[in-house]
Amino acid sequence: MSAAASATLSELADLVGGTLRGPGDLRITGVAPLRAAEPGDIAWLSDTRYAARLAETQAAAVLVPASVEKTPQAAIVCASVDHALALVMNHFAPPVPHPPAGVDPTARVAADAVLGADVAVGPYAVVEPGARIGDGTILDAGVYVGADTIVGAHCRFWPYVVVRERCRIGDRVVIHPHAVIGADGFGYYLHQGRHRRVPHIGGVVIGNDVEIGAAACVDRSKTGNTVIDEGAKIDNLVQVAHNVAVGAHSVLCAQVGVAGSARLGKYVVLGGHVGIRDNITLADGVQVAACSCVPQDVEAGVKMAGLPAIEFRQYLREHASLRKLPDVVAQLRELTKRVEELEAAANHPTDG
Repeated sequence: MSAAASATLSELADLVGGTLRGPGDLRITGVAPLRAAEPGDIAWLSDTRYAARLAETQAAAVLVPASVEKTPQAAIVCASVDHALALVMNHFAPPVPHPPAGVDPTARVAADAVLGADVAVGPYAVVEPGARIGDGTILDAGVYVGADTIVGAHCRFWPYVVVRERCRIGDRVVIHPHAVIGADGFGYYLHQGRHRRVPHIGGVVIGNDVEIGAAACVDRSKTGNTVIDEGAKIDNLVQVAHNVAVGAHSVLCAQVGVAGSARLGKYVVLGGHVGIRDNITLADGVQVAACSCVPQDVEAGVKMAGLPAIEFRQYLREHASLRKLPDVVAQLRELTKRVEELEAAANHPTDG
């Protein structure tokens, strides 16, 4: 990693709230994994299974949990290595470019749109009539904010984000490139041999501190709102359909699809490529393994896996049995052969 700054080990220990082991004046110029670290770097050990790598690394210092009592190099003992690592990486991260506060000459901002203090509107961005943008929010190049949409303070919309009309976005929301918020839901009915579109006259409400990945889609509702509650994290290429509710601090990994009117509770975790059927409820804390499909309601705290998804421990038992199936089939063929031989002998007894 290219270092944007340097720091002494003592300064980093203060930054992460850790306990210093080693010379406090040791200067650190970068951060890297144990195997890739060079002299001057600080590395980390978050999983003690890999403690043997401490003797192999060239890192000048390491972040370690309290369970690691000795290290060959200087160390900072952390209550949470992952949290400490994030703080250290933020220190060394190069600055992220963004358009300056103000409206780029190529952007178009409606006369009655309201921009808060220090808002940045980048090249060719569009802010439609009645829209309101909160203080310190950054709209990168090509961003579109629809009519009567409200965007909170200190948000970051990366290039070519689309937020259509009448959506409500909270504070500190990050939306990555090419995501679309508030497109019409996928709703049709068959009438006189043709598919007719169902009007979607609702909106989308996104809470504070939500992050939405590149090319993700959150559709507007038929009526009411599609809701993404505070702190939820949505990965790239996720589809959230109309009238869905995603609970606070839930995590939806890449290529998840949540069908219309499904309800996800708080702290739900959906692995990559999970499908959620329409009109079902996943209660608080449900976890679903990657590539699973959930067709029914799930109670709080249950872990699911499979297609269709079942309780995780049952899934493991079934698959353990399934791996034994070839041997069982071979045994069954052998037993069948022996039974046939015994029956043939019983039907044709020998003389004497």
